[in-house]
This record gives sequence, structure tokens and C-alpha cells, in this order.
Amino acid sequence: MHNVNDFLISNHCLANSLDNGASNPKLKEKLLLRQDKGELSLSLYLHNDVVESMVKDDPLQHLHEGNLEGVSHFLYLIWNASFDRSVTMLEMELQAEIDKFVMLVLCLEKQNRQVAPGQLRQLLFETVSFHADLSESERQRYRDASKLAEKYCWQLESNYLNSQGRTELLQELRKFYRLTQEDKLRRINRPH
Repeated sequence: MHNVNDFLISNHCLANSLDNGASNPKLKEKLLLRQDKGELSLSLYLHNDVVESMVKDDPLQHLHEGNLEGVSHFLYLIWNASFDRSVTMLEMELQAEIDKFVMLVLCLEKQNRQVAPGQLRQLLFETVSFHADLSESERQRYRDASKLAEKYCWQLESNYLNSQGRTELLQELRKFYRLTQEDKLRRINRPH
């Protein structure tokens, strides 16, 4: 398995040069991709503040907004690339939202912090706002991913989290992760 540290860049100037000058200086995180002749090159840019926050405050011990930046896109892309599968931006955003929800649930449990059912979903999905610099199509993709993730996380909460079915939760998450985008959407929208 690949170690994200081997692909990590925290220098914005370097990230900007690898992104052909397209990186917004306000961005805190960006997956940098280049595909050439069937070969995928990638780096993960995390702003220095994000890296320092994660080092200073391990999310497993002290969870707060400043240390939630993750590597979900990187891991998901690497996993799919290893099976020679393409992914869409919607699929990566959807998986990242689900990963964030599950990570928060597990981190809060590890910290013995109780969260009322639905509270975390409300915080993540109902009070969401998007960066002002996004184009309308990007904003729509984020809205779609958020709505789909909220629906799926509600299913997770209803079927696994309230009953403490952690083994079943892990099995479901593994199955879902491996599905294609089309199959993920079918699974999210199936009647329950």
C-alpha cells in the first residue's frame, strides 16, 4: 500500500507549479493529477497550517475543525487506479463525505464523546457551505455529493450505528467502497 507522506506537498508554490499555475492560493487541500501514456502521477497538497494542525492535534485525541483535512481523495484514487478503474469527481467527493462522517463517528467514540443521533449528519450536511471561488458546475457537484452522502450516512446511522453493529458497519463500508459510481448510486437510492 502507498504511504500518503510519500506524495505529500505542503509548499503552495511547488503545488502551483505542478498544477500549471491553476492552484488557488486560498486552497487548503488539492489532489494534483497528471495522466500521460497510461501512467498516473499524483501529489497531495495540504497547506502548512493543515499539516501543522494534524501534527499538533491528533484527530483521534483532539478532534476539531482545523484537523479534519484528510486524504480520502488520494486513497480512493490510488485504490481504484490499482485496479485500473477510472473515477469521476462526483464519486471522489461522495466517498470523501462518507469517509468524513465515518471518521468523525469513530473519533468521537474513541474520545468517549456522545453525539445525539442525527446531530453529526446535520452538522456535516445540512449546514454545509461551499467555497465562493467554485464554478457553478463545481458547486453543483459538491451539492450532489453532499445530498447523496447524507442519504447514505442516514442509512449507516439507522442500520449500524444505533445498534452498535460495528462488524456489520465495516463490512458495509468495504462493500460500498469497492462499488462503481453507478452501483453506489443504486445502493444509496434503493428502497429500505
